[in-house]
Amino acid sequence: MATGTTRNKVALAPGHSLMDWIRLGNSGNDLTGVGGKILSVSKSELAKHNKRTDAWLAIRGTVYNVTQYMDFHPGGVDELVRGIGTDATKLFSEIHAWVNYESILQKCVVGRLVNEELFKLPDILKAATDVSENELNMDWFQQLGFLCFVFYTKTPYPEVSITLKQPNQFCFALNGKTRCITLHKNVNWPCVVKIVADIGKVQVKLIKKVLGLWPTFGTLTTTRNIQIDYWKCELLNSFDVTPNAKFLLFKYQQNLYNHVYPGRHIYIKANVNGQVVSRPYTPVWPLVETTEYGIISEDTLCLLVKSYPNGKLSRHLCSLNQGDLIEVSRPQGSFECWTSKTNLILLAAGTGITPMLPIIWNALHSSIKKYNITLLYFNKKETCIIWKKYLDQKSAAYSSRLTVHYILSEEENSMGDTKGHIDESVITKYFPTLNEESLNEHAVCVCGPPGFNKLCEKLIVQQGYKKDDYFVFG
Repeated sequence: MATGTTRNKVALAPGHSLMDWIRLGNSGNDLTGVGGKILSVSKSELAKHNKRTDAWLAIRGTVYNVTQYMDFHPGGVDELVRGIGTDATKLFSEIHAWVNYESILQKCVVGRLVNEELFKLPDILKAATDVSENELNMDWFQQLGFLCFVFYTKTPYPEVSITLKQPNQFCFALNGKTRCITLHKNVNWPCVVKIVADIGKVQVKLIKKVLGLWPTFGTLTTTRNIQIDYWKCELLNSFDVTPNAKFLLFKYQQNLYNHVYPGRHIYIKANVNGQVVSRPYTPVWPLVETTEYGIISEDTLCLLVKSYPNGKLSRHLCSLNQGDLIEVSRPQGSFECWTSKTNLILLAAGTGITPMLPIIWNALHSSIKKYNITLLYFNKKETCIIWKKYLDQKSAAYSSRLTVHYILSEEENSMGDTKGHIDESVITKYFPTLNEESLNEHAVCVCGPPGFNKLCEKLIVQQGYKKDDYFVFG
């Protein structure tokens, strides 16, 4: 949390940069001071931790131990001391609310700020706000135009599904447990969801239909354990990307948002000539903002699909008309973005670019560290390259952090990159020379046909990469 503006930043001592802070957070040291437990912290308890050597503060309901962050704070120790021992939400918002403090202080979370009066609330409201292993951990706050719910799942990369069944009936599923809230008044759809994946914090913003402050968020109903395996999606539009690949924009038939983490996939199921066919696809969106492919919102689903001559489902998807339906599973997969690495090397062939695009977007927009990304993209011809103009635009905008090499097997590359297939010479040309220190800073992702994946993995291992340093999408 940087509470100083650009004009009053201070010179930090050597070894106290943002990268040094990230390394400290990843070192295994307990920055919370409470053993990593999630506590309920009253305002009177918070006020006791108001010393330079014992410094807690609260922002938007979450209590952080900033004792060890003091010397890393760009605004200086004195600026941060202004907020310790208090609810510093107003102070933080006045100076620069745009800072992603959740990511910077994610390893410093002590717990939630709880008013002493909380325990006098009705049981149903207390269940919605008190921290307990057996109950829902939730906060809420509002402004005239919106209200936000904040859920603390205490689970990294939590499964998140949000539904607005009625204008005043809001349901949320976290790690398979579903609860509903009858809201005080009506809200609009879609919602806006923000997730701090590493600590399992989920924030859902709902836009009020009518401006005004509510006396309460509404009424929390009992838990509903309803397992839904597939949802129906309607095709809004399809767009040609290459001669044999399409961008398909779907919308859930109900007001639904399913969070898909970078590198995760869903299963698409459809009836093709009387036979039910299913296969995994990675949801993806353009790397740059564009109106070329319609309006992409929280309740839409974006797919890049290449039509293969023998691919029943791919040919079916590419032949769909506006209004046609498919069925979509909940997000699945085990990929988790590396937080300890700073250099990502991505090897993609053809439609293997699909999991790489969200990884690139996520890495370039990370608020806690700067990733350097090298993409090696293998295709037959330049006309086969999916979203080349967007890759070029993004690499131009982030020229010091994103490098893209197009490697073509059937024609010369106008960019001067290697012509051919993946082999040891390509790895030697584009991979850095590793030593024990640099190996800990690099990670590799691979996605393409089975033969491509197998060969890449073999070459990566020969370069000295261990299993924890690379991920092959199957």
